[in-house]
Amino acid sequence: MKSLKRVFLSILPAALAFMICSCGAKKSTVAVVVDEQTYAAIGSTIDKYVEAISLPDRQGVLVVDKWQHPDSIRAELYKMYCNDALEGAVFVGEIPVPMIRDAQHMATAFKRSQEDEWIVSSIPSDRFYDDFDLKFDYLKQDSVKSIAHYYTLRGDSPQQLSSDIYSARIKAPADGNEHKAIEAYLLKAIEAHKNPERMNKVLHFGAHGYNSESLQARIDEAIGFKEQFPFLNGYDGELSYIDFNRDYLVKERIMNAVADEDVDYAIMHHHGLPYQQLLQGVPKSNSLDTWKSLSCNNLRNKVRSAVEGGTSAQEAISKLARRYDVPASWMAGWNDPELIKKDSIFDADKNIMLEDLYNYKSGARVLVLDACYNGAFIEDDFIAARYIFNEGSTMVVRANSVNTLQDIWTVELSGLLNLGVCVGDVYKGQLAIEQHLFGDPTFAFAPQSEVLGGYDIARDIVFKKNDVGYWRGILENGSKDLAPELRVLAIKMLHKNDAISSKELLDIAKSSPYHNVRMEAFVTNREIADENFTQALKIALEDSYEIVRRIAMGTAPKSGDPELIPYVAKAIVDPAVSKREDMQADFAMPDFDAQLMIAAIDSLRKDHAGWFTDAKFEEICEDIRYDEERKSKQYADMLAGNYSEGKKIFYIEIERNKCSVDALGVLYDMLTNGPEKEKVVAAEILGWYVYSYKKPEILAKVKEFYASATEEAVKNELLKTINCLECKRS
Repeated sequence: MKSLKRVFLSILPAALAFMICSCGAKKSTVAVVVDEQTYAAIGSTIDKYVEAISLPDRQGVLVVDKWQHPDSIRAELYKMYCNDALEGAVFVGEIPVPMIRDAQHMATAFKRSQEDEWIVSSIPSDRFYDDFDLKFDYLKQDSVKSIAHYYTLRGDSPQQLSSDIYSARIKAPADGNEHKAIEAYLLKAIEAHKNPERMNKVLHFGAHGYNSESLQARIDEAIGFKEQFPFLNGYDGELSYIDFNRDYLVKERIMNAVADEDVDYAIMHHHGLPYQQLLQGVPKSNSLDTWKSLSCNNLRNKVRSAVEGGTSAQEAISKLARRYDVPASWMAGWNDPELIKKDSIFDADKNIMLEDLYNYKSGARVLVLDACYNGAFIEDDFIAARYIFNEGSTMVVRANSVNTLQDIWTVELSGLLNLGVCVGDVYKGQLAIEQHLFGDPTFAFAPQSEVLGGYDIARDIVFKKNDVGYWRGILENGSKDLAPELRVLAIKMLHKNDAISSKELLDIAKSSPYHNVRMEAFVTNREIADENFTQALKIALEDSYEIVRRIAMGTAPKSGDPELIPYVAKAIVDPAVSKREDMQADFAMPDFDAQLMIAAIDSLRKDHAGWFTDAKFEEICEDIRYDEERKSKQYADMLAGNYSEGKKIFYIEIERNKCSVDALGVLYDMLTNGPEKEKVVAAEILGWYVYSYKKPEILAKVKEFYASATEEAVKNELLKTINCLECKRS
């Protein structure tokens, strides 16, 4: 075995800015951070893994965690980043978990009150370890879960994520066999590095209730896959789709499909919990007897829930019988132990439970669990871990530590997997605060070299990350044989180097023939969100790719620009609009001027008179007017002091999701006249207005408030909001 570089405590050997290998090329490092107990138990296997991930221009480095504190580990990683060209870190075993507070604007969906218990109102996140620009203050260690350490994101920190290295966890379920499980996984990872194989099979699963079960969303994702994975356009490429309603109970089918070791990449769109993948709601059947049985099962569960909530069984049964116009006999046996057991088994059969994965062999090499909480690595056991700690061939799982938004571009840059880029580098530039990798982030497929155009992208992404000319050359490469995903990556890398303008992105969004390139142009313009953002939204709202339109429609009300009203109105009246886009348009309607929205809908409905009838128009007008009156009264009551502080904060916190420009007067008033608690809340909420067409005005006002603020907590929150709105990094 080659001599292994080890790091103990915080002492590193002197190093040049980059280590030099014998051929004179640059050499990067990957830190394998392991706790003392795990290393003592399986040290020889860990040493072999560290050696296995090394390349001619990359060296694995062992770091034994003797600190047991996130600050010390982060300091060591940063030192390696500065001195040893650190490209990534693998956390093996019981490595401390940073629990981040006051950073919910970095999450896609998590917005829990921080007055709740800290263990559930904080976000477990390794962005603490891999984004070195972020600034935190240490709060405390959890008194029960000692692995958890709480941090607050500081006001003077950057307020956007931009990871400097990639990271992943190899953390086994706490069942007494942790070291054996980690050793078995590492041996599997070592083997996988010996003979990388090319990709040829992709699997997609769509679950109940996800993305509104929109068929167009799933069809368009297939179109995107064929750009990302050019092998799918050939004879031997395989793209498989499974929908939740394929079977009465789909669990067996999807579990067997994911167990197929020929699957290279699988994505599962569903809802989830740390211990459950939610696949189905009420199964479909053509049998009336089955429908009755399903209804009885559902009603019995409702009675049980009502009784648990303090309602008497008799009252619950009576209410449900009236509500659904069914006989009370349908709920008989709600407390029968045999029926309780039967109903419980049926509910479990609709979903994948932790217990289903105990002896399961997962085959898909890279698995994306697009669900809430499946990657909750603060737990002793969780779904994502079970997919790598088994005898199957799954090497990496991407999953979320808390809840996540449905309408995000989950597959961004996934096509780089087909180009030989390691999983860590594929996902490094796009993970939100709750999104994590589990397994070996250095795992890579053999590249489909015929679409690489001669670029060594797998290593150039490490060594040429700041070479603007290199990425500009890829973006402007006109070869039709070049994988479109390279151009997607080029946009992202140019943006990281502040070398592409919003105007140029508009041109790309209008002219590129590639769906994913146009999507990257839009989401990058959304990060910039400058004076060209309204135009970017207009272009995106008319794109042929459903997810571009869907995400743009979800962003439009957060902009609030009246120029977007006709685009929202068009989606409201068009019968052919995609299901998820239609839902986003319904959400957007109330956040624009009511009279302008009604006029826009009225001017367009004649084109769809057979569908958008007068009755439907009047119903929508009534809803729009009601929403406007309700909002106006609510804001007026807030300004008049008619709400208690708690009630006022409860209602104004809704603007974290909505960012309505109509709420700005209330927020400014809270900062001017409110008590300290109101000021902190108002300052924090204004930080969410990053897409608002009134952002320049908001930023100027926030700076005025910051200049005159005297309370330290208010000043800190205002500084955080300034950094959010300016979108600047150090």
